[in-house]
Amino acid sequence: MIKDVRSYIHTVGNRLSKAFSMEAFGTEQQLEFWELSAEHLSRKKSPSFGDIVNWMDLLYRAPVHFVYRLQGDKLVLDRRHVLTRNILRDKNEEQEPHKQSPQQKEYIKDFEYQLQNLEKKMSMDEVFKEQGITSHSIGQCEHIPLFKKDGEQWGIYCAGPYTKSPDQITPKLSIVGRLLANWLITLDDEESNPQREYEQKIDDVVSDLGSGKLNTEGIAQIMLRYVVHGRKVESGCIVEFTPGGHKLLASIGMKEKVAGYFTAEGEKALFKDSDDKLSATEFGQEFLKQWGKQVDVEYFNGEHQSGFLMVEKTDNAGKLDVTGLLEEIGLSLANLFDYRYKNELFSDQLMDGYYKMLRAIEQSREKTRFHTPRMVAFVQRFGMFFGLEDDEMEIITKTAKLHDIGYVGAISIEPGKTIGGELSHPLIGANLVEQLSIHRDVLEGIKTHHEWVNGNGSPSGLKSESIPWTGKIIGLFEFVVDFVETYAGDDSKTDEEWLELLSKNLMERADVEFDMVLIPTAIQLLQALGWQECMRLGVEE
Repeated sequence: MIKDVRSYIHTVGNRLSKAFSMEAFGTEQQLEFWELSAEHLSRKKSPSFGDIVNWMDLLYRAPVHFVYRLQGDKLVLDRRHVLTRNILRDKNEEQEPHKQSPQQKEYIKDFEYQLQNLEKKMSMDEVFKEQGITSHSIGQCEHIPLFKKDGEQWGIYCAGPYTKSPDQITPKLSIVGRLLANWLITLDDEESNPQREYEQKIDDVVSDLGSGKLNTEGIAQIMLRYVVHGRKVESGCIVEFTPGGHKLLASIGMKEKVAGYFTAEGEKALFKDSDDKLSATEFGQEFLKQWGKQVDVEYFNGEHQSGFLMVEKTDNAGKLDVTGLLEEIGLSLANLFDYRYKNELFSDQLMDGYYKMLRAIEQSREKTRFHTPRMVAFVQRFGMFFGLEDDEMEIITKTAKLHDIGYVGAISIEPGKTIGGELSHPLIGANLVEQLSIHRDVLEGIKTHHEWVNGNGSPSGLKSESIPWTGKIIGLFEFVVDFVETYAGDDSKTDEEWLELLSKNLMERADVEFDMVLIPTAIQLLQALGWQECMRLGVEE
């Protein structure tokens, strides 16, 4: 018995007729399989993944080939490849691509689409190790275990759907698995250095973009706390006066009813007899009547914003004398508001520049030509159906607009990256805008829109409630938009059939990839829009 795999395969390839009878291998394809194995082994360089897929194609004639690597107790999707020639292949004849009917082309699109949406992570257990097949969204697939030289499991190679190892090859699967493992581990080692170099490039580009974001509310709260505790009183507040109304920026010891006057409804109730916008001073005077306390007020006016600081009067002896500091604190707050205004203006201009750069990338491919405008249009309509508040609508709209902004950074590092082909873009995008004046929910939505509620998404493997609401909504409509982009203009189904298929796909992914709470509203929206309108959304930006 020959133990060394390399020697064994060389013997098979070079002296096949002497070593084995034709019956031992069965079909001509299997003979070619072993001969190609020997050819790969005789090269100094390991075969590429494409070479490996074509080698396995001789045995399985399977349209889909993919590899999962074992990381901890999870199998993580590592590589994937589809052979469109095998999707429609008849056992006895080849079908040329140019002879495919519209219906056949639909099948090819569907397989490519399903492969693109393969589950990124799967649980690994003893039952899984013992089974010869694995079940995926595309169907059952034959899997071949991959082991390192010391016998430690490295991952699995999957071919499918609905294929089986030939009878004559089954006893030799351990040899096939060792060959596969050797090549794939070598490929992984060869690519690890470039991957580390790529990650370093990402870090170089986005890790030191500077800072400049200040937490206005936090700074205001610190200043107010200093004044209130310095005076040894119970209450005080800082109020901002904006064109949209008054905003309670910081407060200590205020009753909920009094604080409620700083909502739009509360202000309307407080000044029900006045239709005019009140100045900061007028608002403060009216508000004092409701507060019912004797206070000191320091009004401040900046170039763009204004407001006031109110704190209880006190006659307590031994207090910290902060009276003389109120004017200085008011000036600091005015400067802080002006800084924030200019920072927001600059941030909006910079993000608009990023957006235009992203759109140029999207428009370079026909499929993604309307991707982000379509995302924005979908989530805005979803927000109305779901009943989001005005501020939430603003947040989810901005998240949709910026969700793929990471491609701007990715393409500056590696020009070959395209929309849908760069797995690091959520982190790159979050880093690009993190130091800008942007709502935290927008930032987190950018970072998490490829996470799955079952923990099998990327880049962080977050689960359920750990994924922010913005990430969940954007992730769901990323799937919807990808479906629309894949099948737009395809007449192989009726409009109703396309909507039914999309709705079915969403239901199948409920509580797996998407939050179940969002699914009914999403399907209701799709049915209200209709397939034709789904295709039109975002076309006119």
